[in-house]
Amino acid sequence: MDYHSLLARLGEGSAHPGGFQATKELIGQIHFPRGTKVLEVGCGTGRTACYLASLGCSVTAIDRNENMIQKAVYRAKISELPVRILQADAASMPFADETFDAVFTESVTAFTKGSSAISEYWRVLKPKGVLYDRELAFAVKLTTVQKKKLQSFYGLHHLRTVPEWLKLMSKSRFNKHSASPFLQMKQLAGDDDPLRVIDHELFTKPDVIAMMMTNERLLSNFSNVMGSVVITAWKG
Repeated sequence: MDYHSLLARLGEGSAHPGGFQATKELIGQIHFPRGTKVLEVGCGTGRTACYLASLGCSVTAIDRNENMIQKAVYRAKISELPVRILQADAASMPFADETFDAVFTESVTAFTKGSSAISEYWRVLKPKGVLYDRELAFAVKLTTVQKKKLQSFYGLHHLRTVPEWLKLMSKSRFNKHSASPFLQMKQLAGDDDPLRVIDHELFTKPDVIAMMMTNERLLSNFSNVMGSVVITAWKG
């Protein structure tokens, strides 16, 4: 079992830095007009997608993990919210060019190779569309040993500082972009999810318990240098 499968079976809907509280704060700052066509990339269990739909957005959500998709569909159904949910990969999305007004994603681009996902975000956005991307970022450049530890456990492809994220974005087709200040992981907190569906069988498996302990240890060891940045990019 890898880290993403573990999150899916745990029903974790806000594993990104800051949790769901940070997500709500960001959405509150954006003020999407009702009817805005939003694509959420990496929807997980559908928590953010359903929240956007509850605010009047027209929401399409994708995730590559089948278990996550099943839980997202369940959440949307029980919440009676009209969210279109599909299994798809950020690096190759099944949508026509210029389909969405906005792309919203959190801790997804860091898990994709190169700039493949960024190219897809640009492609599916309408002219004047906007990308909102909260990504894992680091306060300092990591050593090779540190990178290997994080890559091997989490499957990360990008372990970037804020300037490095901006440099990557500067090579994209977005004509304008900006980034919020780096925010440390330890300054952020999530909240309870009343619709979370947990596979409790996991807690009887020693290898899964070991994975959870490894995750906690890594988060603790890197807490002073690991955090997040919100990248905003505009399609001209």
